[in-house]
Amino acid sequence: MQIIGRRIIITAAVIAIFGVGLMGRLFYIHLNRSFYLGYDVSVPRKVTVVCSYGDIYDRNGVKLVNRSEKHLAVINPKAVNREVIEPHITDTEKYESCIDGDALFLCGIDCDKIPSVTVIPVSQRYDNSLCTHIIGYIGENGGVCGLEGAYDDILRQPKSSVTLSYSVDAGGGLLEGQGVTMHWEDSFRTGIRTSIDYGMQSVCEKAMRNVEKGAAVVMDISTGEICAVVSKPGYDPSHPENSLDSDNSPFVNRAFSAYSVGSVFKLVTAGAALEYGISDEYTYNCDGSITVNGQEFDCHRFGGHGELDMRKAIVESCNPYFICLAQDIPTDFLHSFAERLCLGKENRLTAGISSSSGYLTSYSELLVPAEKANFAFGQGKLTATPLQITRMTAAIANGGQMPEPILVHGASDSINGVQAAAAPPRFTRVMKGSTADKLKSYMIDTVYKENSMAVPEFTTAGGKTSTAQTWTYDEYGNEKLNCWFTGFFPADEPQYAVTVMIEEGISGNITCGPVFKEIADSVRMGRYGNN
Repeated sequence: MQIIGRRIIITAAVIAIFGVGLMGRLFYIHLNRSFYLGYDVSVPRKVTVVCSYGDIYDRNGVKLVNRSEKHLAVINPKAVNREVIEPHITDTEKYESCIDGDALFLCGIDCDKIPSVTVIPVSQRYDNSLCTHIIGYIGENGGVCGLEGAYDDILRQPKSSVTLSYSVDAGGGLLEGQGVTMHWEDSFRTGIRTSIDYGMQSVCEKAMRNVEKGAAVVMDISTGEICAVVSKPGYDPSHPENSLDSDNSPFVNRAFSAYSVGSVFKLVTAGAALEYGISDEYTYNCDGSITVNGQEFDCHRFGGHGELDMRKAIVESCNPYFICLAQDIPTDFLHSFAERLCLGKENRLTAGISSSSGYLTSYSELLVPAEKANFAFGQGKLTATPLQITRMTAAIANGGQMPEPILVHGASDSINGVQAAAAPPRFTRVMKGSTADKLKSYMIDTVYKENSMAVPEFTTAGGKTSTAQTWTYDEYGNEKLNCWFTGFFPADEPQYAVTVMIEEGISGNITCGPVFKEIADSVRMGRYGNN
């Protein structure tokens, strides 16, 4: 009996304790209705918004990215005044998909302030399509290509950000009266300084505005800095997905891709002849064609050019002259001279960014007479990139000293504004000064020949045209031609080397000459800003 009585007492005590606990809990619920609604205000939700990644600068410290701001509104569908916010929405798709829900969301707007709405300013990473193929773009997991991909570890961490703290109910809606708390963190960020010149890049983009497929490169002859790189067509780095189905390969950097070269290579043949000791008074009487080992090669001028020396042959771009000239240059010497000019060699510009090697016809291939004949005027298997041709032109304009190309100077401090020091220029002698001077003078005469469309108005220049065969044809049977112009300015004291290559053009003079002229004039007159 004692045992039974004891059990009854214990049971009663447990029931009493449970009842007291239950009453206490009900009392707590009565006083704190938030528990009943299913949320806990003591543990707020948090979301971090990246406001700025590391900067990419041009050679003068001008930003190439993060040049402007956009604004995001923190929208609570349950509390927002739709009439007030809807006129300012820029991301309509996001707004329409989220506004009828319960969860807080961020949406782009066109202003920096809206009554009773939290607005966050964030950097607009890409506010235009300037220098797209060099900068690249960011994907879901970081930088995908270009500098964004090559320097992802530097540009992505640390970063400027804002953390939003807020409390939600069971449906994920923002609690009325609780609001959103913002915590800003402007961390020490590193960026990178490039060789690109914002102003020159802008000039080149404008000059290439009507080009469907092509490229342009500008190089500072005294330093080797790549001041501008344009590749057409481009793409929107903010929405690269829109260009994925394009037939024109917008993601290919044509400035660093190899193409058939054509007549600009005549500068190489002429240079090799001069280096070998052949006089520039070497003459050939062009009657419209030349036959090599039973194969006939035509001149572009019906009936030929008559008697030419080396200077006139460059100016008139006579194919038979250079085929004949090449026969008097030992094959190994001609090939090695082309190698000296870095044709057939890849340009590694920085980790993850390289220019194609192109294809330099091999010595053994040049032992075939027809192949050497084609090689003499830049046809056959030979290919090169606009960057390689620009370096060659820079070497001629620089007295035979070829600059090593520079694209990136190094890391920069984006908080204190300390810019990386300029990378020291490096040069390699690739030809005698006397050879370079003669080629330079031939190029000046070429620009100022009759009917030239490359003559600048506000400076002087030298250059060489090219209209290269591709052995591909359109639907009407017309051959697609790669058109080139490579040149330098000013003529007397060259500062910049420029190469323009346009696919499926008419001729180097007609298609590319006016683009070179616009670039040279605009740069010379300072018709651009650095901001």
